[in-house]
Amino acid sequence: MMLVSLLLINVCAAWDSGSTSASVERENPEKRRPNSGVELYLQVKVKLELDHCHCYEESLVSVTVAWGAGRGKGLTSANYAESNDDGPQVVAGSSKKLTEYLLSRHNLNAPPDGLLDLHYEMELVHILGIDELKQTMTVLVYVDEKWTDPSLSWDPALFGNISKTWIPLSKIWVPDIIIFNMVRASRLQREDLLSAVRAPALIYPNGTVEASHPAVYTVSCEINIKRFPLDDQRCALEIASWTYGKEKIRLHAHTEHSLEHYTDNEEWRLLKVSVVEDEYEHEGINVSELRYDVSVKRRPLFYMVTLTFPSYVMCAISVVGLFARFSTTGEREERFTLGVTAILTMAVLSLVVSEKVPHSSTHVPLLVAYFLFNMISVSVAAMTTGIVMKVHRMGRHGKEPEEWLLRLFCLRPLKIRQGIYTVNADSPFHSSSYLKGLNGELRKCESQPVSEKIPVLESYIHKLARTCENIQDEIDDIDVDDPTAFRRRREANGYVRISERLDLIFMTFFITLVTIPVIVLFYLS
Repeated sequence: MMLVSLLLINVCAAWDSGSTSASVERENPEKRRPNSGVELYLQVKVKLELDHCHCYEESLVSVTVAWGAGRGKGLTSANYAESNDDGPQVVAGSSKKLTEYLLSRHNLNAPPDGLLDLHYEMELVHILGIDELKQTMTVLVYVDEKWTDPSLSWDPALFGNISKTWIPLSKIWVPDIIIFNMVRASRLQREDLLSAVRAPALIYPNGTVEASHPAVYTVSCEINIKRFPLDDQRCALEIASWTYGKEKIRLHAHTEHSLEHYTDNEEWRLLKVSVVEDEYEHEGINVSELRYDVSVKRRPLFYMVTLTFPSYVMCAISVVGLFARFSTTGEREERFTLGVTAILTMAVLSLVVSEKVPHSSTHVPLLVAYFLFNMISVSVAAMTTGIVMKVHRMGRHGKEPEEWLLRLFCLRPLKIRQGIYTVNADSPFHSSSYLKGLNGELRKCESQPVSEKIPVLESYIHKLARTCENIQDEIDDIDVDDPTAFRRRREANGYVRISERLDLIFMTFFITLVTIPVIVLFYLS
């Protein structure tokens, strides 16, 4: 028992003094078995006593005393170490001692001496959204920073061959790198959740510090609405030190930007991400700066389906309704009402778009310009309908156009049957020089030769004959068994035919006018 007590004293003293005379081995119990009962007793006793005096921390302590012939009669020299199959042996407890050693030398309020080269990498993970009204872009990024601090260096041989260690960022000096055009920032969308997550810095023996964290940045971005919804946007993240100039901190960016973890946005398609190393002057101090440019293109399918296409359909239907017959009788009532309704619909759609895009007096969005174009087209079509209605009404009153006007619209004049009447001067006329008035009184009139009356009579007879023929034709057309005969006769009028031709011409023109912009928009999208 005295031997065991002396053994315990020696082991504890060796451990407290930092000596490596006692060996700590991780052994498989099945492979390491005692050779005698005394050896087993000593192993258990020593382990319990060491456990009681806290002389070891992490590894299994095994002290073996050879007892018996051929094994010696004393305590074997031991070495307290932690075996590592993949690399050099690391002394247990060295990480704690290394951390205490580094923090004792390091001052978190003092930057490293001399020029600090800071390697900064920002990996774009997702574009959360772009607010056109507020002119901001929100992105999720992974930030990696690397710099060298000599006060955080050590010799691995003195600390159990430790090749790297981790220290919380709150315990060391960190460069004050910010995003200058930042509106809002958070480690993630829920700051309270991430605040409980430790994000230590990785430190290497030469003093190289690597710090990384995810972050959500909302940055101001000048939105160009000229080609909305076929617009391309470019938003920049301006990264620099708030305090130190370029003579103290110089930023370096990775030339090859990784998009390994990037996920697409439903509305915006990523074109490219570029980074530029630059510098600017602020209050007489030249500051090193990195500028990450994120170029995106809008996916216009939503706006084309929900706004552009319905607008085109409504305009096309309005144009067809303005220049088509409203009834089988050829009437053209309520055309202006239809035009006004279509214009009001275009105004409502334009109002919806104006609420989506930022208010600007510099440019008019392309989609708003398209709606304005449709409103103007329908307005002009409605006013043109008034001209056609005027021409149609002239034909309903029995007026006939000139022949050249018909030929102008590629129409042939219809032949009108006219009766030819002649007067024979040699035929006897029964005439009287007395005329009976309304009151029955007879008056004597001066007689003229028949030869003088013939020209006057001929003109009156021709007019009377034409009038009678027209009346007879109208009477003949009125047939109870064929009610459309009279309408067909009336539509044979030249002005009515011209109005129908104008309807066809204007309808074709305005349909083409409102179709071309839609084709162009779909082609550009």
